[in-house]
Amino acid sequence: GLHHRRGVVAVKMANISWDEESVRRELRFLRQFGGHKNVADFHGAYYQAPMEEGQSEFLEVVLEFCEGGTLHDLSNNNGQSLKEPWIGYICREVLKGLHHIHQHRAVHRDIKGPNIMLTKKGRVKLIDFGLCWDLDAQTGLCKEPDGTAHWMAPETFRWNGVEPAYDTKCDIWSLGITAIEMAEGKPPHCDIRNPDDLIINGQPPQLRANTWSQQFVSFLDSCLKKDPVERWSAEELLQHPFIAGLPPKKIVRAEIREHLQ
Repeated sequence: GLHHRRGVVAVKMANISWDEESVRRELRFLRQFGGHKNVADFHGAYYQAPMEEGQSEFLEVVLEFCEGGTLHDLSNNNGQSLKEPWIGYICREVLKGLHHIHQHRAVHRDIKGPNIMLTKKGRVKLIDFGLCWDLDAQTGLCKEPDGTAHWMAPETFRWNGVEPAYDTKCDIWSLGITAIEMAEGKPPHCDIRNPDDLIINGQPPQLRANTWSQQFVSFLDSCLKKDPVERWSAEELLQHPFIAGLPPKKIVRAEIREHLQ
């Protein structure tokens, strides 16, 4: 859409007749996090009354338009794996966004290729805060099972009737899966409809090819530890050699920019 001050914007239609509570929550998180450079800017929400009785009420949620499309598009359009420095750069930018969210005692809960956008300048932005959730003030945990199955951490599933209990480390697992998605074009177990059992009881996924650097393999290992206590935090991962040893972001951004054009 076109915004009178912002120019071209992205407009997300949110059905408030269907679930007003989750729309309110998403707007609160967009306001809270939209100022961070790795989160898509939030420009406001506009009520759209139903045309006829019985029709749904909508909110037009106006967001920064990211011309580069999603990370999912970039991985798929490429038809091959992304270059390792690109993967590192994108992981670093996502980690900065996650560190900010986690500092506010919240979890995104839906980190995956389709929810990471690129601007035409190659900047990285998180979108879709529809599943974002506050951690419990007393326990520091979240107990609602939610997310997109293939990217979900083992501890976030309801299993054998037991409710999950998890914290910010669930987003780190999802980032590890997203890094594999960038490297291989799709997440692990993508040909299996319900991967719950494999994720909960299987070994952590690994890269199929052995052409990747030792640092990248080690980074993934740090993201994909089955025990969330052993899994690294966003803050720790920003210091990991794979991230700390990246080429200057100007260079990587220029390459991504060129690719997007």
